[in-house]
Amino acid sequence: MPSKKDRARVLSQIWGTPTPFDIDFFDKGNEIVVTTHYKGDVVTFWMEVYKRLYPELTYREKADIIKIKPAPGVTIKLNKRSSIMKISGKGHWIWMLDSFTEVLEQGNADMRELDEVHSVSDNSVTRYLQLDKNVEEVQDLLDMIPEGGGIMQHDFIMRLWKSLIDDWFGCGANVHIVTPRIDEERLFQVFLLMIRNKGTAFNVSLCIPEKGPGGEKFKKTLETTVRMMKKTRTPRTQKRLVSDVKMQWALENLTVHHENFSTNFIAAFKDDEAEVLTTTAHFHKSHFHTFKKDNVCYNKLPTTDLKRNYLFPLGVTTVNL
Repeated sequence: MPSKKDRARVLSQIWGTPTPFDIDFFDKGNEIVVTTHYKGDVVTFWMEVYKRLYPELTYREKADIIKIKPAPGVTIKLNKRSSIMKISGKGHWIWMLDSFTEVLEQGNADMRELDEVHSVSDNSVTRYLQLDKNVEEVQDLLDMIPEGGGIMQHDFIMRLWKSLIDDWFGCGANVHIVTPRIDEERLFQVFLLMIRNKGTAFNVSLCIPEKGPGGEKFKKTLETTVRMMKKTRTPRTQKRLVSDVKMQWALENLTVHHENFSTNFIAAFKDDEAEVLTTTAHFHKSHFHTFKKDNVCYNKLPTTDLKRNYLFPLGVTTVNL
């Protein structure tokens, strides 16, 4: 049996598979518990997926529990009342490794055929991030920046920073966050934005010195952020906002590149098009939580120019295109 850490790593990789709605995994050792906040008919969804993958499948139903045996030594229990799925049995771990990614992929494909893919983000994460694209469109914020750039207030820069990264993640772009200084709250927000947009095939890198201008070490900031993720609770249910599986997935999918510099920008590219937001503000509470004003400039440019003029000088790309 693999260690708890190895199991968490494997489950996080499986969780990264695109799904039509948000799900979560909890490893209880002798069983895997799969939960969701989605309010639709989750049990029927799972049953249709299993029937398609296992046409000869037989199942038993008693009270609120549907019991399925997709393979020898594997038992799946679906609770019609809570929508919780439990996977247990002597062979449950091997089956999870070999088959559950296929289950998720089949479910996602089925829902796309029906054009019923819902937001995969956990509503509690969205609320914590204070994001609501129906109210605050990214383009509305960008339109507020004067042509050629200008001096903007700290709260505007923070909203734009968060909304733009969310928008880029949402369209599956390659995203680069570059700053000499980031605090645990901003890093926590980056991880939450990643979790919120799981399944869009985005890539993200953080370029930052190993030691910031104030002497703070990034390693220590990361450790503090991990503790925050473990401690932060949802207001209503007081459950953890980020599970171990989601946290592991976020940590493994953020690429960190250490370099010494003093500039700040976020940038993204997809295919031949790129965007970059440059600012004099550090992505840190010293700029975002105080009444400071900083320069902000937004530009669209070809991907080759972004790589040549912004990423290559920092060692983020290895070839000067």
